[in-house]
Amino acid sequence: MSPGERRILLGALGFLSFGAVYANVVMNPVLTQLAREFGTTTGTAGLVVAAYGLPGIVTGLVAGPYSDRIGRKPFLVGGSLVMGVATAISAFAPTFEILIVTRALAGMGASLIFPNVNATMADTFPYAERGRAISTVMGLNTMASIAGIPLAGIIAELTSWRVSLLLVAALALAATLTVHLLIPRSRPMGEVRRARALFGVVLASRSAIAAIVSSLLGALFWFTWVTYSVVYFEHVHDLTPGVAATVALTLGLGVLIGSQIGGRLGDRLGHRLIVWSSIAISSVLLLALTNLPLPLAAAAGLNFVISGVIGARFATNTALLGEQVPEARGTMLAVTSSVISVGIVLGAFTGGVLIDGPGFPALGLVCASVGLVSALIVVLFVREEPLDLEGQLA
Repeated sequence: MSPGERRILLGALGFLSFGAVYANVVMNPVLTQLAREFGTTTGTAGLVVAAYGLPGIVTGLVAGPYSDRIGRKPFLVGGSLVMGVATAISAFAPTFEILIVTRALAGMGASLIFPNVNATMADTFPYAERGRAISTVMGLNTMASIAGIPLAGIIAELTSWRVSLLLVAALALAATLTVHLLIPRSRPMGEVRRARALFGVVLASRSAIAAIVSSLLGALFWFTWVTYSVVYFEHVHDLTPGVAATVALTLGLGVLIGSQIGGRLGDRLGHRLIVWSSIAISSVLLLALTNLPLPLAAAAGLNFVISGVIGARFATNTALLGEQVPEARGTMLAVTSSVISVGIVLGAFTGGVLIDGPGFPALGLVCASVGLVSALIVVLFVREEPLDLEGQLA
């Protein structure tokens, strides 16, 4: 593939990832509004976030081996289409229960997108260049947090959360068309194997299993916080939803900058080092943010730093995961996507229980503990092969 074709590929994958991330975070700044409209608590309203992640627990496991067998494109196009249509239907949900169901359908589509985006990049770029490529796509999809969270909060404040969802649906359907037109036709990756054999390859690697467990804990750490980060600024600093969503913009900016730096550092220093150190540092900082009586400016600044550090992990962890079992890469990344969906569900549920009960100090303590265990697992059990002089795996 020529450099020009690679750039087109990265642009299309970035646009698709932008839509999938936006479809996820669009609910974060409107949880308080949802709670008022449907007569429930803010923590219970967080179930719409959990519902988005729930289908991915199963969908990714089913689709992963077939991605290795028939190629990535059918899952990229089909997943985006399902996500866009379901999000549009969500905008007209008359009850909280129906909203949860339609969000789950949207999450089913998204669960097909993320592992296949990452697998496509791993198929295309060698390991020594993969961090930069992943950072490029991650920079584009992180714009969903930077622009999407404040935009969703402002639109919801001026009109309704339903209008925000319709905007996301339109973007998702546009991404579907873009990927259909620009992504090359898929082909099987290597020897065609049965699904059981592909799962067996993943399960036979202790390092791969450790990387998956660490990713689960990392997702639990992050999504417990990010789901309620806007609520944090609303409750702790007494801001309106629109203003809180705008302040929470620091989260997206941090991830954007951190992912660009982290991916490039991973290419030079090794991705494993960045993976464990970044989540360890961000765990300690989040504990401080949620337990110290910080003024608004300091809290926003610390949120930016936390997001920047964890953003470095996102890019490098994806690169590290994709090289654990290259012969079953789609299956490996699908399993990881599945456990990350578990992290989204548990994070939304756990965070809701904590903020409805003991509050944000307890949420910070739980997140920090989980994050530090995730880092320790990488240090002890996850391998990274040394690079030879040409930058390829030795």
